[in-house]
Amino acid sequence: MDPHKKGAMDKDFFTEYGEASRYVLQEVVGKGSYGVVGAATDTHTGEKVAIKKILDVFEHVSDATRILREIKLLRLLKHPDIVEIKHIMLPPSRREFKDIYVVFELMESDLHQVIKANDDLTPEHYQFFLYQLLRGLKFIHTANVFHRDLKPKNILANADCKLKICDFGLARVSFNDAPSAIFWTDYVATRWYRAPELCGSFFSKYTPAIDMWSIGCIFAELLNGKPLFPGKNVVHQLDLMTDLLGTPSPESIARIRNEKARRYLSSMRKKQPVPFTQKFPNVDALALRLLERLIAFDPKDRPSAEEALADPYFQGLANVDREPSTRPISKLEFEFERRKLAKDDVRELIYREILEYHPQMLKEYLRGGEQTNFMYPSGVDRFKRQFAHLEDNHGKGDGKTPLLRQHASLPRERVPAPKDETAENNDQSEGSENANKPKHSEHSLLKSASISGSKCIGVQPRKDTEEEPIPELPEEDADGLSEKVAQVVL
Repeated sequence: MDPHKKGAMDKDFFTEYGEASRYVLQEVVGKGSYGVVGAATDTHTGEKVAIKKILDVFEHVSDATRILREIKLLRLLKHPDIVEIKHIMLPPSRREFKDIYVVFELMESDLHQVIKANDDLTPEHYQFFLYQLLRGLKFIHTANVFHRDLKPKNILANADCKLKICDFGLARVSFNDAPSAIFWTDYVATRWYRAPELCGSFFSKYTPAIDMWSIGCIFAELLNGKPLFPGKNVVHQLDLMTDLLGTPSPESIARIRNEKARRYLSSMRKKQPVPFTQKFPNVDALALRLLERLIAFDPKDRPSAEEALADPYFQGLANVDREPSTRPISKLEFEFERRKLAKDDVRELIYREILEYHPQMLKEYLRGGEQTNFMYPSGVDRFKRQFAHLEDNHGKGDGKTPLLRQHASLPRERVPAPKDETAENNDQSEGSENANKPKHSEHSLLKSASISGSKCIGVQPRKDTEEEPIPELPEEDADGLSEKVAQVVL
């Protein structure tokens, strides 16, 4: 080989792993049991990114499997309305690494913070937000993926009103030869956004309608400024649903496979549905009609994402050419879901996923796995020191926690709206630390604790006591609740 060409190849190979110097951390923006999230700059592109350090990935095989599932799905589901993994740093050792560093596109907030910070969202906001969610969900569902944990904290947001769906740790791929209900635990989705059929094994087969219900609850929260069904337990959750929607029809109750749930609903006093115009006064009639379809008690009555996008509510905004479908995900990609994995099995599968972001190393790996055992350069150790330095020194001396970022109101001019609409840009940032700072630009609004992940929280986050995260369970242990939920949100 020409020595000049060989030298160029060597340079490319080693440059690829100069990862520690490529990303420069600016601030720590989130901490939790999963690890740490930092905002950084990619010096190669100048782009702002979020880097998530996930600690002790393999401490629990169930947590590691969730991380594997999530990074694999985000690699396969490339769509403008789904958060993107830009890079995963190469670990220094194939068989001994414990932490992983995942680089995401930087998002400024999440929909939970947007709803909390903005009590004057406009009808144009509602329409544009729901359109993006349904467009992303159409793509997800045509891949035969069910998200199963859609909620405002799992919807990332930017100041230009762009939304992206994240947190696929509880998602599942449905294959035609496997009934969707038999092998999946019922304990999915945060209770407030959980479809009725998930509140007690109601129906014999789960469908994408479980996600459509969650989208309906999110839409209602946008319209009303507060959660629609903030149940304190499963029974209270069903009571709140039936208080609004009325008692289910005998036909719907008869199709419920859970005997206790069937008896409970059959013995419930007869409730009449509350008119949505009463529950949501001053809301556009077309929006309410679509909401009623989305939160129909019986899953067969809910529209698909594609059908919802064709609703008259989106007239003038919907465009089939901008609402792509995709091919179903190959069964081979999720073969690991069908067998019991040991810790080393999951480590090898995650390592294989990481190599997708390192083409040269992937070639070496595919040529012969053992060849990748040599000591190759990795930026992780140096980058780990960047994180440690920032965590140790960030905010010292000011007596304040540096982790909670401020958010502000959405700029009205960033939403598709009539041209004569007057632009507003209200900065509602709280706290004296911002008192002497210049006004935020449009692109720096919506700052919050959440960045490229709904679990990117401060050291001592305020807990919504009624909202209880529901952990994923092994199928063989569906009667017991695990106390620890894997905290990776991509």
